Amino acid sequence: MYDLVTIGHAARDEFAGDPEWRIGGTAVYAAAAAARFGARAALVTRVGPHERERLADRCARLGITLHALQSEVTTTFAFRYVDGKRQLRLKARAKGIAAEALPADVRETRSVVFASIAHELDRSLFGVFAGAPRVLVAQGYLRTWDADGTVRRRDWDEASEVLPQVSVAVLSEEDLGGDVDTARRWSAVAPVIVTIAERGALILRDGRDVVVPGFAADAVVDPTGAGDAFAAGLGLALADGRDLVEAARFANAVASFAVEAVGIDGLADRARVEQRINAQSPD
Repeated sequence: MYDLVTIGHAARDEFAGDPEWRIGGTAVYAAAAAARFGARAALVTRVGPHERERLADRCARLGITLHALQSEVTTTFAFRYVDGKRQLRLKARAKGIAAEALPADVRETRSVVFASIAHELDRSLFGVFAGAPRVLVAQGYLRTWDADGTVRRRDWDEASEVLPQVSVAVLSEEDLGGDVDTARRWSAVAPVIVTIAERGALILRDGRDVVVPGFAADAVVDPTGAGDAFAAGLGLALADGRDLVEAARFANAVASFAVEAVGIDGLADRARVEQRINAQSPD
């Protein structure tokens, strides 16, 4: 049995002015965070032939069980920054993932992260893991794209149908465009957590807002992947039986390491995470 299964597209991330590309995607980062922590992690994704070897090598080095479903292309985003703000363009998109594509072994897991980046998750997936904590990273549901691939924010029209099928949804302030009131409305259906960078996380549940403070990082080098690490930590903590507030606090600690280096290099093992929690515990 796995401790955490992540499901969603791997991404080929390309950056303006940089000929090198990175393997990204919430499912990939969340699996990496879990594996670095010491958990038994599996990744179910679609990846094209040009990126498959690099992804397989990363998973092998981290001890992640990779199920790379067939795809002609890898979902590809071009990144650029205009006036300090990130802009995305979708250059290619793999086809979606449905329950029928899941390998049998991943159905036995203590927790799951559904990691949407480009509307790739079929609703049939949600019913497969009914007995485990189901964390939905809903970023992809709040994205749409123009004919030229320019990514824009959209309303999550399917929220009332999707949220009852998960344990908790995770979004960032950036995903919401600062519109936390909309997330509050969604929380009438299922708990919603809004990550608020170094300040921690905001839990919206039962008509109440609960701020769970973050943990101070030793340095902030690259914030990419912090929310994905948070989702992995949240799923693992819920699987251990922690309540949502304690699970979010644990997830904040896991995420605080993600910003300390580029890519996955900053992710911490269990001992370092617990050391930070103990060192920064409130009196």
